[in-house]
Amino acid sequence: MTDAIDNSGQPIRTTRRSRLDAFLFACRGPFERELAPLLATLFERLDDALYDLADKAGSDRLYARYFDAMRLFRKHSRNIKTIFLGELQRSAERAGNGLAEPDSALMDSLRMEDFSLVEDGDLEESLAVGNLVSKAENRYHRQLYELGRYIGDLLGARELSPRTNPLGPAAICDAFSAAIRPIQDVDLSIKLVVYKLFDKQVMDRLGGIYDQCLSLAVRNGLTPAPPPGRASTDHRLAVSPHPRHAQTPRAGQMPHGTPPRVPGQVSFDELRSLLDQWRGTPRQARGGPVATGVVHTGELVALLSELQGRPLPARPDRLTPQNLLVRIEGALRTEQHQRGGQGRSLGEIDEDTLELVSLLFDSIVQGADLPDPIKALVARLQIPLVKVALLDRTFFDDQDHPARRLLNRIADATVGWSEEDERTPNSLYGRIEQIVGRVIGGFDRDMHIFHELDAELAAYLAENAVRTRTVEVQVCYQAAGRDRIASAQERAQAVIDDRLRQAPPVPPVIATMLNEGWRKVLQAAYLSGGKNSREWLNAVDTVDLLVWSIQPQVTGEDRRTLLRRIPELLRGLRTGLSAIDFDQRVLALWFKELQALHLTALRRTGSEEERGPATPTDTQAALGVAEDRASGHAVGRTGAWGPSGPGPAATPGANRELATRVQRLVPGSWIELMHDARRVRLKLVWVSSNGQRMQFVDGHGREGPEVASDDLVTLIAYGLARVIRGKDDPPLVDRAVAALTHNLSH
Repeated sequence: MTDAIDNSGQPIRTTRRSRLDAFLFACRGPFERELAPLLATLFERLDDALYDLADKAGSDRLYARYFDAMRLFRKHSRNIKTIFLGELQRSAERAGNGLAEPDSALMDSLRMEDFSLVEDGDLEESLAVGNLVSKAENRYHRQLYELGRYIGDLLGARELSPRTNPLGPAAICDAFSAAIRPIQDVDLSIKLVVYKLFDKQVMDRLGGIYDQCLSLAVRNGLTPAPPPGRASTDHRLAVSPHPRHAQTPRAGQMPHGTPPRVPGQVSFDELRSLLDQWRGTPRQARGGPVATGVVHTGELVALLSELQGRPLPARPDRLTPQNLLVRIEGALRTEQHQRGGQGRSLGEIDEDTLELVSLLFDSIVQGADLPDPIKALVARLQIPLVKVALLDRTFFDDQDHPARRLLNRIADATVGWSEEDERTPNSLYGRIEQIVGRVIGGFDRDMHIFHELDAELAAYLAENAVRTRTVEVQVCYQAAGRDRIASAQERAQAVIDDRLRQAPPVPPVIATMLNEGWRKVLQAAYLSGGKNSREWLNAVDTVDLLVWSIQPQVTGEDRRTLLRRIPELLRGLRTGLSAIDFDQRVLALWFKELQALHLTALRRTGSEEERGPATPTDTQAALGVAEDRASGHAVGRTGAWGPSGPGPAATPGANRELATRVQRLVPGSWIELMHDARRVRLKLVWVSSNGQRMQFVDGHGREGPEVASDDLVTLIAYGLARVIRGKDDPPLVDRAVAALTHNLSH
């Protein structure tokens, strides 16, 4: 709570809530001023686009459809604008009440089974909106971060994510979706055209609005963070020839009150301290030529810029700290020889920085995230990233550093890349190759190039994300459908097996009738209504009645009951089997044999002599057939992906550990499988309700194998599969920093 003074000189007590309301109200000005003409331009462009589509229409029906849509949007353009701005205002008003999550953010939390409740058109529209949001969040990352800090502070939070920011792209896109929702009878294809133009005419032009809102925030007390990666004149550019400060905390000896370390977020000073311990030998005792001078950081950066443009070794992923240092020392000797000066060496901080970045790259190239061809591309960024770390020491502990974000995005984009994928200029590989080339050729000291390239890559990926996600969802539909069928088969077979085990031996025709015919009726009933439905319960009762009806009826009352219930049984069997289009000729033969069994049951008294000995075709044989069928289904779609032959001699503890790792995999995790002597990267997109079946897709969302979880455990034990990344694993560079910290500490 703060004090303010009104015009009369009286103090006014203002709460954070009132300050937030005042700030959001002030931001309405830039939004309403700027968005109104942008929307007007949008509708003009939409007229042109729909007219062009109508002109190219291949039928009168399509021609009329485009012109009808043009007429509807012209008629409702004013209402769309009013609803749009009104929804934005309501989003701002909800901010003080906990910031209700925008609809577009809900896509990230949907479970796969939830997609069955969404119509295909609605799903594709939601994915298109999510695509616009993601592109804008990357485009305006810095402005949204600052606005999120300010609004979060007013709400009593540390910061606000872009998805929950009432001024963010998610709120804007949701407001526009709500504004065009009342327009009926518009095809999805036309709506996608509208969203594409909205992205181009509105979302691409939000930068000026956000800048005005930031200016308002600064006038109200926001202290902007330093621009991303801009070198300042502070200690980050200083070269200290002096030994390390004694106050530098050692590993495991953080000062009292220091918060726990976040994976991937370690201070440069702590890394230097760990590096000193890891070397083991003090710097003064390591020997080497005696230098009379120190190369300043600026000179080293210039030298690295020169090396950056030279050809790299045949294996750039083998550019070790020693090799890089040799190249730098060679360049220094060349400079000394040309100038006739005295020998100079690197400053301690700069030498440590060089070695830390090189070790960091070792962790990256030795990890499983990147395919080998992508590793070779990324390894070419080592010298530019050494320059980044020299110019900005926060590279090691700022998880949002633009250079780290670019590396992380490359890793996320290529985790599913395959050797068979294209390498054309417009392919993913070609784009990353261009990015690496632009960094090598264009990065000197300005870190903004990383922010720019990251935004470009994000926009490129977003273009394909909707299509890939739509394909994945369809694969999940199919996998979920197969799972429901498999569950129904298992339920049906379990009922039959249970009744046959409990009953006295049954004649072959009864086992056949149940396993070949009624099992399918049970399956259909379970698929239709589930285990509590009337259809399922009636089908189970029919199994009980059938098995009971062929047993010897000892008492007169039992025989009368059987006579009374035989018509009910036959009617139920005929109705159920006819509903699944069962062969009526086979059914007639079964009923003829069943009639004979019923006559025998009515005449028997229940003695062992009358029953006769059990035959091999009785219950045991019936259960054996059922088990063979069940085991055949369990192999299912794994096929050639499953291992053959005896498994490796693994200890029970190791098997349990592998099984636990597999059980913890959730959709979004990536694995690598050996298939036809090549490694294939696959994404887990669906897990059955019992955790026994897993559906995978390739990097383009296309259907891959469905693997039983037990088979995956065996494949990993064989060395034929490995887990590359879990869905919730930290980004690549964060894990590399954590691995570097661990390696230096041990």
